[in-house]
Order: sequence, then C-alpha cells, then structure tokens
Amino acid sequence: MPDVYPTPSTPIQTTGLREICQVNNHHFRRLRGTETWIEYTPPTSSSTEPPTTSTTRRDNSRDKSTSPIYLSLSLESQSPSEPNHWSLFLARENAPGKLYQVTGDAESMIYEPSIQDVDITRAENFYTLYQLAEISDEQVGIVEEIAGGEMPPKAENRASVRENCQGWCVRVLGRLVGRGIVGREKVEMVRGLMEPV
Repeated sequence: MPDVYPTPSTPIQTTGLREICQVNNHHFRRLRGTETWIEYTPPTSSSTEPPTTSTTRRDNSRDKSTSPIYLSLSLESQSPSEPNHWSLFLARENAPGKLYQVTGDAESMIYEPSIQDVDITRAENFYTLYQLAEISDEQVGIVEEIAGGEMPPKAENRASVRENCQGWCVRVLGRLVGRGIVGREKVEMVRGLMEPV
C-alpha cells in the first residue's frame, strides 16, 4: 500500500493559520506551527485549484454563518524584559474577529475590547494563537459578558503587582469553564504558559 501520510518533502499550502497538503488523493490539514496532520475530506467543488481572491470574497459571506467560531488565546511579544501580552480572540477560521483584552501598566489595567473586527495574525508583535474551544453563536454573547464583567488587574504600586493580562485571561477562561464553554484541561494548559509578572 502506498504511503498516504505527509512527509517533510510534501508540498504544503498555507491559508491563514492553517496548513494543508495532499498525498495520494488523501487531504491533510494542521494548524501552522504544529506537527500533527489530520486527514479530512475537502468540500466538493468544480475545481481542485484554490479559489481566487474574488471567489474567496464571495464565498466568505456564505461561509460566515456556517463556519465554526473559535475562541483562542493570542500571544503578542513585548520588549525582552516583559512577559508576552495575552488576549482572547473570537473569530471564524481565517477571518478577522473580536479581541478581548486588558491593557496598560500592571498597576492600573483597563478592559479594552476591539471595537471592530481585527486580524490579530497581522499585528506587528503577533507571536501565536492557541485554539481553546469551538463555540456557538449563542455562546459569543456569554464570552463577551464574562470578559466585560471580569475586573482588570490593579495594584497600589509596581512592587505590589501580582497579576497582569495573563492572569486576567486565566480568570476569564476559568469562568467560561463554569459555563461549559471551555474545557478545564485547556485552562490548565494556559495556566502552564504563564510567565512571572
């Protein structure tokens, strides 16, 4: 039987955060930066070539209501002496979405969600995304409500700072576990990524 699993020499096509390839008429995909390939059946179309930009634009409006919404943890690099900036990102695959974050100095952070959809992967300091959950349209409102209701970190002075944007994200995710939106194991994985304040 011929090999049907991608090898390091298999040509890969990158689309947003997803990498796809084909081996002996078997289709595979994975998130960029990961090792594990997942076999899938692509949607049928009249062409095997990737859609053109105009086709993509036309098809995206149709796909918006049917493609899944993902809740992800976004990491952005800061100066070498600072921990990464964390925010929560809610978007359909390969599409702009909403960013939920706290910003400012760790002594007096403020809640600052994006006003309009953003493509976080194009941010100057974008580092990576961790996909945490696939959520429904109804759960989007719950995520917004919980993020908006979670107090930003505050401290009297720099010496008393105990939390930053990373701790805030973990608290929001913990509340989403309580609502059945995020798995407890994802929160533990995220907690393991935390850097010293």
